[in-house]
Order: sequence, then C-alpha cells, then structure tokens
Amino acid sequence: MFASTFTTASTARTVIGTIGTVFCAGLCLLTATAPAAAAEAPRAQLVSVADLNLAHPQGRNALDARIRQAARTVCDNGSGDLRARAEAARCVRAAIASAAPIKG
Repeated sequence: MFASTFTTASTARTVIGTIGTVFCAGLCLLTATAPAAAAEAPRAQLVSVADLNLAHPQGRNALDARIRQAARTVCDNGSGDLRARAEAARCVRAAIASAAPIKG
C-alpha cells in the first residue's frame, strides 16, 4: 500500500509540476511579439492542453508541437522579404525558448 501511495503521490507531483510549467509556458508565449511590431500591439496564441496527458511523453511531444505552431503563427509577418523572414525565424526561436516546458 505504501508503494502504491508513493507512486500516486509522485505522479501527482509530476503532473502538477508539468501543469505549472505549461501555465508559465503559455504566459511566455502570450507575451511573444511579432518581429517588426515595435509600435504594434503584441499578438498572442492560446495553446490548449486540456486534451493532453502531460504525464506521458506523447502528451508532452504534442504540447511541444502545439507551442512550435503557435510561435510560428504569432511570429508570421506575412512578408517574403529575406530580412523579414530571418526576423520571423528569430522570433519563433525566442518564443519557443521562452515558452517550451522543461522536459524531465
């Protein structure tokens, strides 16, 4: 019984820690701005985790994919200009770095 309780408590701590990380990641992603938007209001993309089981690698991988897609959406400047595309790529990397959950 003790081993079962320990495993359940351990899993609960992992899930709660992951949820906290996801919350922080979402907060960081919401503050990511478009690359050429110095005078423009920040754009945001909500990343849903309601349908993911973050206690399993598949759920965490799906979350990472959603964060990458949200970063691309937020940072897309719609320009084919080489400089603008490079700036969008930097924006995506920065958004992902600041929003990605810690993998354990």
